[in-house]
Formats: sequence, C-alpha cells, structure tokens
Amino acid sequence: MKSLKVKIPILIITLVLFAVIGSTYVTYRIASKQMRRHIINKNTIIANMISDQINQYLSDAKNTVKYVAQNTDVEDMERIKKEINQIYKSYRWLDVMFYMTPDGRITYSVPHNDVIYRRDYVKREYYKHLIKNKETYISKVFISSILNQPHIMIVSPILDEYTGEIRGIIGGGVPLEAIRKIVEKTQKSYDGKIYVVDGAGKVLVSPDHNEMFKEIVLKRNIEIENKVVELEEILKKYSQGVGQYQSDGHSVYVSFSKIENYKGMVMVERNEEYIGKEIKQIQYELIPLIFSIIAIAFFLSISLAYTITEPIEKLVEYVRNISKDIHEGMKGFKVTKNNEIGELELAFCRMSKELSIKIEDLKSSHKREKDTRKYLKNILRSAGSGIFVINDKEQVVIFNRAAEKITGIKNENIVGKYVSELLEGIKLPKAIFDKYSNIHGVIEEEYKIKRIDGVEVPITIMISPIYDDSDKSIGLVCLMKDLTQIKMLEQQLRREDRLKTIGELSSSIIHEIGNPLAGMTNLLEVLKDHVVDESLREELIDAIREEVDMLNNIVINFLEFTRMNNNKKVYINILHIIDSAINILKPEIKYKTIRVIKNFPRQIPFIKVDPSAMRQAFVNILKNSIQAVDMCGIIEIKVQIFEGILMVSIRDNGKGISEQKIDKIFNPFFTTKEDGTGLGLSIVHKIITDNGGTISVKSEVSKYTEFTLSFKGETDENINY
Repeated sequence: MKSLKVKIPILIITLVLFAVIGSTYVTYRIASKQMRRHIINKNTIIANMISDQINQYLSDAKNTVKYVAQNTDVEDMERIKKEINQIYKSYRWLDVMFYMTPDGRITYSVPHNDVIYRRDYVKREYYKHLIKNKETYISKVFISSILNQPHIMIVSPILDEYTGEIRGIIGGGVPLEAIRKIVEKTQKSYDGKIYVVDGAGKVLVSPDHNEMFKEIVLKRNIEIENKVVELEEILKKYSQGVGQYQSDGHSVYVSFSKIENYKGMVMVERNEEYIGKEIKQIQYELIPLIFSIIAIAFFLSISLAYTITEPIEKLVEYVRNISKDIHEGMKGFKVTKNNEIGELELAFCRMSKELSIKIEDLKSSHKREKDTRKYLKNILRSAGSGIFVINDKEQVVIFNRAAEKITGIKNENIVGKYVSELLEGIKLPKAIFDKYSNIHGVIEEEYKIKRIDGVEVPITIMISPIYDDSDKSIGLVCLMKDLTQIKMLEQQLRREDRLKTIGELSSSIIHEIGNPLAGMTNLLEVLKDHVVDESLREELIDAIREEVDMLNNIVINFLEFTRMNNNKKVYINILHIIDSAINILKPEIKYKTIRVIKNFPRQIPFIKVDPSAMRQAFVNILKNSIQAVDMCGIIEIKVQIFEGILMVSIRDNGKGISEQKIDKIFNPFFTTKEDGTGLGLSIVHKIITDNGGTISVKSEVSKYTEFTLSFKGETDENINY
C-alpha cells in the first residue's frame, strides 16, 4: 500500500468515483428539486381549478334560488309551484326544490315526500341563519329529509316589500354526488389524492369511495413556511397555500384552495414516493455507464503508475544511500530520461550537492545557537535582579536565582505553572498586569510582597512586553528588585533630615519666643511701678495675656509640626473629608458671605491616608483662602482624575501671593500675616507628604491663589477592607 504503483491507481479511481458519484448526486438533487416543484405546481393548479368549478356550481345554484325568491308573490301559490317545477326540470345542479313558510314548515317540494308534512325545520342551521340575517345562504352538508341523500342546501327569503319581514322561503338542494363527479373527472387522470372538506374539516369528497357520506373528520398537521399548522387553523386563516406533512416516513406535498361561496376547502396531496420511482429509473440507466467509466479509469491508472514510478524507484534508492552517507550515495548516479523525469533526476543531483553544503552550515549554526543559549542562561542565572518571564499563555517560563531569593519560591516549583499561582503565593495583585496590555514600553511600580516564609519585602517591579518581529506581543519580562536596604536608608535619611529641621526650628523658635518674653519683662516692670493704678494694671495684664497666647500658639504649632504621624492610614473618599472641613469653617464662610463652588465628579478612586490629619490640612488651606478673600468672595474646589491620579485644587479670588514670596510659603515661621505663626502651611506640607501626596501652589497678586494636591488613587478591586 506504500508503493506509488498502488497509490496512483487508487488515487485516480478515487477521483473518478468522486467525480461520478458527485455528478450523480448533483443530478439527483436537481432532478428531485425539479420534480418536487412540478408536484407542488400541479397540486396548486388542480386545487384552484376544482375550487373554481365548485364555486361556480354553487354560485349558479345560489343565483337561481335567489332569482325565484325575488320574483315570487306568496299570495300566488300556484305561481310558486310552477316556478319551482320549472327550475327543477331545467337546471341540472339542483335535484330538490321546495317552498317553506316563515314558521319552518315545507308546504311544497319536488320531488315530493310526505315526510315534509310531519316535521318542521326550525332547528336546521340554514333556517336559523336565514331568520337572523334575512339573506340568501348556502348551508353545510347534511342528509336531506326529502331524498334521504347528502345535500348542500341553498335558501333565499321572500321579503315583504314594505316591512322587510320574511313571508316565505325558497330553497334548493345541491347533491354532494354532483360535487364528487366534478372531483372524479380530475382524479381519474391524477395519481395523487383530492379531498373536499367543509369548514369543520369533515370529509365531503375523498379518493376512497367508502368514506363518502360518512362523518369522517380529516386530521392533518401541515408544515407551512417552517411552521406546523393544524387543518382546523388552516380552514379559519388561509384562503390558499402549499405545505407538507410526514406520513409513513415520507413527505406528502399539499396544496389547498378555499371554495369562495362555501365554508369548505379543496386539498390536493401527492406523496414524494413518486419522485423516488422516477429517480430509480434514472439510476438504472446510469449504473452501466458508471461501471464502464471506472473500468477504463482502472486500466489507464495502472499504465500511468508504472510509467511514473520506474524512474522514481531509482531516485528512492539513491535517497536511501544518501541518508547513510551523502557523498557515497551519489556515486554512479546518471540521468536516464530526456523528459520531465530526467529534469527531476538532474535537479535531484544538484539538490544533493547543495544539501551537503547546507548540512555543514546547519551544524555550525546549531553549535553557535547552543553556545548563545548557554551564555544567556548563565547571564539570567547570575543577574542581581529577580527576573521572571511570562509567555502568551500566562505561564512562567524563566525564574532566576535572584527571583528565588526575593520570593522564597524555588525555580522547579514555579516554572511551567500559571503566573496566577506565583502572584497568589507572594500576595501580589493580578491587576498589575492589566495596565500593560495596551502600553508599549516599560513601566515601574513599587509593591510590598510576602515571601513564602511570611516576611514582608518591599520591591520595585519593572514589567515590559515582549514583541516578535511582526510587533505582536508574545509575553512579558518582569524585573524585581529588593528595596529592603534602600527603604532602611531612606528612613534613616528622613530621620536625620527631621533632626536637622527640628534643630533649625528650635533656633527659630528661640528667636520667636524672645520677643514676647522681652515684652512681658517690660510690662511686668511697668506693672510693678504702677501697681496702685487699677485701670493701667488691667491694661498691662491684658497685654501680658496676649503675649502668653502668642507663646502658646508658637509652642502648639511647633509641637504639631514636629510630632511623629502614627495614626493608621485607611482608604477614604476624599469628598467626605472636604465636606467635613467646609462644615468646620461654615461660621467663618457665612460671616464673610463667601460662595463655595464645588466641582466634584460622580465617582472617584479611594486614597489611603490618615483621615484626621488630612481634615486638618484642608482646614488650614481653606482658612487661608477665607482670610485672603474679601466679603462675598469665591472659593472654588475642583476634584479631577487623570490617569489614576486624584487631583484636588482649591482656588480663591483673594489678594494673591507675590512671586518673591511664593517659594517660601511652606517654610517654617514664614508668614505674610501680622498675627500669623508661619507654621500652618508647613504643617499642611508635612501632612500631605507623610500621606504619600504632593502639594503645589500658583498665584497672581490681586487675582487668585490656587493650591493643588495630588494622590495616587486605588480602584475598588485593589482595596482590602
């Protein structure tokens, strides 16, 4: 089976079989479709034709009865009898005629039957309709009492010319046998089935004569436009149409047409077995031709196979020798033919020589690549920073020694596993990778992880996408650096800087305390000399009290500035803190009739800060703005979010700050107010920086001053409550 001598004939025969079977199948499908369309069209034509014939038959009978009723005088009974006799003899579609009184009794009929004198007909469906609607009416089929045969009764009222009351009834009976004969003419030349049913689905005419005149209701569930509809619904809603239903595993195609002047319908059916018979006839004619084609294809394929495979066998033998030794395998090779096979042999010879050269190059390239891989592996293993690489399937493929040391996780326990396991193990949020999906370049963030042994380690992580030659992202490379030593140094530097600042403040505060103390000394000397003068003594005591209050404010603000911030930081909504600060200062705002404009977004990220310290910072800034504006001034507070950064700006239309002073406003003991201590904004600056934020100020003299605070926001899923 592996030889081309076998495969080529099998391939050719398979192709021939596929072509023959495919064309046969297509022919079958087309023929079936055409025959099916032909059946449906023929059914529709027959249904419409018979429906029109029955309608015309009933219309003629209806017009005849109506004519007699309109041209008859109930006072002249002899004329009525004469008209009835004439119609009965002249018109073939009525085999019974009668006259009925308004109270439902037949007094005359042709042919005659004494039963008419022994009963009334008030319970007949046609009588009830006539009395109610006073119009000519075609009834459903029932057994006539006169001829004891099934009839469709047609009745028409004789109306009083002036009152419109019914004075008599002219009636006639259309025999069901006459309608059956109409259908039978077509049924003889048609191999399908033709039914006539009334409005309730009762069979009036059927291909089976045994079903004639019996109370049989036709049951059908017909599929019309991909919807299955019962016959009862078709009789109510459809005037004509086509459909199909299943019977004994075969599809039956149905066309139906409503009889216009009658509550009934003509249905024409034909089974799809008719198509099968026609197709089988086509198959009987095609089978001998198909076998002849297959036999010819078999012999031609055998001949072609041997012509092609003989030189190919030689090439195969050389290939087997080349696989052992390419130089030895080509010895004795000759071109045997001058056709395309010969060109193939010659090309094979050239290819073998080029292959020998390429093999040597490949060996050298493989060795260089192996050395390069080994070199890169040693670099990664020896790198001082933790490195791990994630592929496009979110699996860890590289995890170096430094990463093992930082996380406490062994290389063999994480390589090949999903990165989610690594992030869960070291308590690093998975959301850190989401922001890199649409960013080209490197982004660096600081996080705090928990090693396997439970020790918390501050790290900086640098994540960069990896791209292939087509600029498609194929993974991420992540660099981790342990910041434990750096954080310790930063804390030590902050402590030293704090001590330096406190030293400078101490020097400044000693100078600031000296002035009130000197004033108090002078006041006490004056008080000593004038201790008797009551009014002067009160004035001096008030002055001393003011100096003491000034000293107290200096000391309190100094302690506030120098105290360590040990309050716990929590996630808060900054809008609540701002509203709280405004409420604290509401009396001062109301006193100066200041308009506070709040421009807040609907949703903002949370920030992690000390709530009480942050409230004090906003109170200090707002108090400066209140003092800066005149009566009826404006303070605008605006909150914005820009690329995850929460920004709060507080702008007033007050006096402003000069360019020479604006760089010094955050320095301790620098103030532009006569009674100020110079520590308010220094405290604000310290609170903001202690809570991980930044503060800046812009101002223009006599126009405005604007403080801007910035914090890094956190989304809800990153917050641990």
